[in-house]
Amino acid sequence: MSETISESQSEILDAAAACFMKLGVSLASVDDIAHSLGATKGRIYHHFASKGMLLGAVRLQAQEFTRKAVIPVIDDSLSPRRNFHNMALAHVAAVFETLPYHKVVMQHYTGLEAKSASDADRAMEARIQQANTSYEDLFRGVIQTGMQRGEFRRQNLSVALHSVLILLNAPVFWYSPRPGEPEGFTAGVARQLADMGLAALC
Repeated sequence: MSETISESQSEILDAAAACFMKLGVSLASVDDIAHSLGATKGRIYHHFASKGMLLGAVRLQAQEFTRKAVIPVIDDSLSPRRNFHNMALAHVAAVFETLPYHKVVMQHYTGLEAKSASDADRAMEARIQQANTSYEDLFRGVIQTGMQRGEFRRQNLSVALHSVLILLNAPVFWYSPRPGEPEGFTAGVARQLADMGLAALC
């Protein structure tokens, strides 16, 4: 979310992301989320008017986590290759660190059904799409610059952008923390995916 959120809102979003991930977006209820918090539904509804608005806030926050990780590593003095690789590393690391949020995003990737969407739902969806486009533009810019400078192959920019982002989000489809996982495993995966993304552009 672009605006600052309170500690209470952050706790609710963490609980909601965990419940949505575990039970599924369609099955998890506000009661389930309140129970996991040891709180009443009133605490949740004080901040989020409906389950749909809470889900939207989780999706916005997922995007904000990656944005906050990627923006600080962008350095226009570096080559597009270095910039992209650093951005990709930061993105994948953020996905691992806030995995429940990103698993929820993928569960809800198809978006709202038009017949069931309220005006508030539509407004939230518009915010999410605007935030997603703004974030994608960070990667779009460095890829386009790389093509213009001859560091990346000239190819369909939109196809390259979205294919690379799907690759960088791949852990949401298969990764779950495991007991005894080797130290540095996720960092190694992040580097491998960043390398693969870069190879797809060159």
